Amino acid sequence: MIALPIESSLSHAGGDQGLTGRVDARGGPRVYEEWGYAERAWYLEKRQGFTGVLRALLWPTEGVVEVGIYESIWAERTQKPPVEAFRFQISKAGYLSLRSYLRSTVTSEEPVDIVGNSWFCVARSPYHLFHHCHHYTAKGLREAGLPISMMGALTRDGFARQLRRI
Repeated sequence: MIALPIESSLSHAGGDQGLTGRVDARGGPRVYEEWGYAERAWYLEKRQGFTGVLRALLWPTEGVVEVGIYESIWAERTQKPPVEAFRFQISKAGYLSLRSYLRSTVTSEEPVDIVGNSWFCVARSPYHLFHHCHHYTAKGLREAGLPISMMGALTRDGFARQLRRI
């Protein structure tokens, strides 16, 4: 999941862009735009269980990109550990590259489903073992200029290890 503070991205004309934070430039609470990636059948259609794991990992299936607007980041809202929030400062060029990448991951801005504050749009790339949520986030952070290895993002632990070193 990638969270971008909305006020910061809209009102900040230059310098570094934050990927997360608690207050905007005026001292008020931030609102976040979150981008995530999931397998459509698992996440939206609830076709889970053992066969769902096999389907999601072993052959390409339709992915969805989640775009949500929230007053706190997912890591603070979820009740599904393990969760860790990583915060990075990126350049304006990195921020623009990240936004461009995120926009390019959906086939259309027309949602296939809306759940709470999240819109789910069909992803350009299918979901499978070598392209899942960690890869989606890793590629975004790499586009932002962070030194991320895609192979190191195969598992949650491997990806988290990379992020801790930055």
